[in-house]
Amino acid sequence: MLATMAAVGPMAALPVPGTAEILQQTHLLDVHAGSSRSDLAHELRRGGYELMDGTPVRFRDWYSTRRPDLTILFLTEVSPRFGLIWGVSTGESGQKYRIDPALHLGIVLRHEPFEGAVISLSLVGLIGGDLNEKPCLADYGAIGGLQRVNCRLAASILPPDETLDYLVDEPGYRESWVSLRFEYRF
Repeated sequence: MLATMAAVGPMAALPVPGTAEILQQTHLLDVHAGSSRSDLAHELRRGGYELMDGTPVRFRDWYSTRRPDLTILFLTEVSPRFGLIWGVSTGESGQKYRIDPALHLGIVLRHEPFEGAVISLSLVGLIGGDLNEKPCLADYGAIGGLQRVNCRLAASILPPDETLDYLVDEPGYRESWVSLRFEYRF
């Protein structure tokens, strides 16, 4: 316990901003609907096939959503040279896919090398937000009976169990980003 107090002691002297001060230093950075994962799910809407009885199956019905993935990002200025980027994404779902909600966390570093010039580096990572496609249960009649299958490939020439290898499974962290910006005002 003494070691813990010795380690925490110097940090206790640091000023801790209050809630009101943090709110004054926090700014809305971005609000947008959609994401690269949402775009991928939208691409899956293309196409379709007909069942043996001639009934059309449209992928559009499976890969549509009423509420697209909504992202809200904030910037909290810790100092004139350092800030925290944070926010959330709501996720989205359709009949045959799901995008999980996500947490965005990052930093921004700012440097003024000379008068009128600013260099900033931003790094933002995504925790969660995975896109997962759901399988279907298809009836292959006397040939194969009921089997789990990739919905989009149920009418393909692939064996049903092999179509499961083509289900979309896109991790959210792939939407993390790094930005380097140079600005010069004259």
